[in-house]
Amino acid sequence: MENENQMTPEMVVEKISNTIAEKTEGFATVEEIETLKAELVAVKELSNVDHTSELKAKFVELESQLKAMAEEKKENEMTKKSLFDIVKEKANDIKNMITSKHGVINLDVKASQNPADITGRDFYAQDLGGTVRKPVRGLRIIDLFRRTPVNTEYVKYREEDVVTRDGKVVVACATSTHTTKKTWNVVTVQIAKIRDFVDVCIDMMDDYDFVTAEIEQLVNESIKLTEDYEILLGSGSILSIDTIASEFDPANVLAPYTAAFASPTLAELTGAMKGQIYTFGQENSWEADTILMNYNDWVKFMHEKNADGNYLLPNFVSNGEGILNGMRVVTSPIVASNTLYVFDSTKAQILERQGAQVEMSYENNDNFEHEVVTVKAVERIQFHVPTVERDAFMKCSDIATALGLITKP
Repeated sequence: MENENQMTPEMVVEKISNTIAEKTEGFATVEEIETLKAELVAVKELSNVDHTSELKAKFVELESQLKAMAEEKKENEMTKKSLFDIVKEKANDIKNMITSKHGVINLDVKASQNPADITGRDFYAQDLGGTVRKPVRGLRIIDLFRRTPVNTEYVKYREEDVVTRDGKVVVACATSTHTTKKTWNVVTVQIAKIRDFVDVCIDMMDDYDFVTAEIEQLVNESIKLTEDYEILLGSGSILSIDTIASEFDPANVLAPYTAAFASPTLAELTGAMKGQIYTFGQENSWEADTILMNYNDWVKFMHEKNADGNYLLPNFVSNGEGILNGMRVVTSPIVASNTLYVFDSTKAQILERQGAQVEMSYENNDNFEHEVVTVKAVERIQFHVPTVERDAFMKCSDIATALGLITKP
């Protein structure tokens, strides 16, 4: 064996380092580590006092590393406790901390030097936070109308009933008769209630911070989606656009559009509907500003071409802004394909007695017995369009048929 006293400090360090690398490849056994440590001590004793402090420091460093490896190996050969075992042992302390809402629990878990020995590594994964949500439709309809706060369950309003304007032309002091008069109706509107609730285990809400917020959002969102649907398509206690809207009739004598257009598209159809609304309002009271339709019908219209492959979009369509005949185009999945609505949105409002509120109760039915909390959301609203202004709303229940009726033969 080479005389250690004749070796330079660098040579000794290299020898020791190479030996460690060779004998501890992977996870060294306890016996190998102890043998290696003995060899290191022997080499250290053979070193003469002239060796530099760098070599001595290296010896200390290597001994420290070997000691740590030996301890780790012995620990790996024992039955280790998982984080779940430790948490189980600390269960009472954790429960007390959650109840009192203060305190600190220390969980000591020693990490293994070898990643291959870690079981359930996904437990230590970083949480990105938040919840990835399933698609839900936007609240497109209720955003179209202004909201008016009210203070009582019933709301009254006055509207004209019979109005006669019978001015006459006379010469000098000639006698004339007049039938001019006006009468009114007082109409009562009742505020309706939208409600939803869900029962949730109290333990879930206590143990998981995100559950409370998620449940509150769920019932609140459910309320608003119901409001959105009822205002368009409802047939119950809440007035709806579908209920009050008149059906487009190309043959209406006040504004006939039968066989009026060559190769008509949605542009001509919605233009005709707007024209009838404008006419019904004496070309003064109503100006349709909204087209509500199915998105796929809108896409088809935007990409229609003639026989030469050229787009049919007229110059009064703004593609980027969704404007057609001066009306904004709003789409919603609850509008059935092949149907659409045209209306003056300024003639409607949402009467709001109570905005959506979320409440929780631990004393509902057998909640106490089963440790369940009931989360409830309630909203009190009504969709309001005065009777005399409902002709400002029109629908087309069959676009394909309507296009055929307004097409020139």
